[in-house]
Amino acid sequence: MRKICLIILIMFTVYSCKKENQKVDIKIKKENYNPTEYFSFPTNIKKWKNYKEITVNDSLKKVRGEFENYQIEGYINQYNQKINWWNIVNKKNIQADNVRLEYRIIDNKEHVNQYINYDTKNGDDTKNSLFYLKEKINNSKNTYKYSFYTPNEYPKKNLMRKFGYILFIDNKEIETLDLECLEEKDHFSVNINVPKSDQKIIVKGLFTELYEDKTKRPGQNEIYVIDTLKQ
Repeated sequence: MRKICLIILIMFTVYSCKKENQKVDIKIKKENYNPTEYFSFPTNIKKWKNYKEITVNDSLKKVRGEFENYQIEGYINQYNQKINWWNIVNKKNIQADNVRLEYRIIDNKEHVNQYINYDTKNGDDTKNSLFYLKEKINNSKNTYKYSFYTPNEYPKKNLMRKFGYILFIDNKEIETLDLECLEEKDHFSVNINVPKSDQKIIVKGLFTELYEDKTKRPGQNEIYVIDTLKQ
């Protein structure tokens, strides 16, 4: 059974207040951190070896480096904030778990919005991932289906699954809806109907899942959505 914590085993040193330079090995455990905190360890470019960067434009750089057994690459903006999709790959074991993760800037802070665990043999591990998919399912009604995947390797009781969104056409707010998502076998889904228009159509929304785990401890998953449906 694979877990996100198999992706990255991070060992770091802390110093005892009583004995100077005394080393203690501590394993970073996923359950002690939210995704943004957890992935901040390997994506901290100050800790990388063989750091390289390529300027894409005035506001975007592509960065690459090594952390422990992992090759990491991603993007930073002009303020050195992590943005867009990153990739973390085990460079020594092709069958090990890897991860793709999306950074968004929320309230001017870095936020891991989606992460997809995978390996080269079995593909994506949807039971231990947080992400969404979008597909157009009806051309005549201009209907889009959103599918939201949240970690579900262990039993949990779902308490709420909603997708609230605002629809913009030509940068003008057209409608705001808060929809209940359907619970399917391994994900949640919802259909939205979009007015037909020759102008740019943008959907901005937030999927929220509230749940209890097997110990009745509450939990929450969120995925921000910003999609251009028609350019």
